[in-house]
Amino acid sequence: MIRNIRKCFGTYDLRRKSRLIIRDKRIHNFTTAHTAGLIFTCRNEEEFHAVKEFKQFLESEAITTDVIGYVNDKQIPDHYLLRTGFNFFCQKDLTWYFKPNKLFVHDFTRKKYDLLFDLSLRNFFPVEYIVKLSPSAYKIGSFRKTIEYDLMIDIKDEKTVPFLIDQIKHYLSIIHTRTG
Repeated sequence: MIRNIRKCFGTYDLRRKSRLIIRDKRIHNFTTAHTAGLIFTCRNEEEFHAVKEFKQFLESEAITTDVIGYVNDKQIPDHYLLRTGFNFFCQKDLTWYFKPNKLFVHDFTRKKYDLLFDLSLRNFFPVEYIVKLSPSAYKIGSFRKTIEYDLMIDIKDEKTVPFLIDQIKHYLSIIHTRTG
């Protein structure tokens, strides 16, 4: 019951803050994007490796990429702490009402990325908080009822991060945008 009350406070705060977000919505692909934000829930080494490869792919396309990982545990495992180019937060980094309370998360939600990728497969309020408060131009994630993206990808056939990344690559490579 207390957890539900805490979440109600968090949801209220998120709704209030998300009304103030002004986005310059634009469709981007790998050619038109210059910056990308990547958020994921880190559940195992396979998912981390897939996200790391995706980050390398984006950077090979000349897209500057920032990455945030959420670990749904009280502590961040030591083997994630030594990863360069990745910032992690966990349950102890959340406020009483589940808002992420790290400076790098605050900076991430203020930056206007051309592309924002949510690679989490399940609903976690701290991840939803970051995605909804981001003023990014084009938000992409898996199909869910709680979060609305500009591009939603249904992965009910194979719910894995590598499959989601493959689908994102496929769809963004076939999207053509007007330049000029």
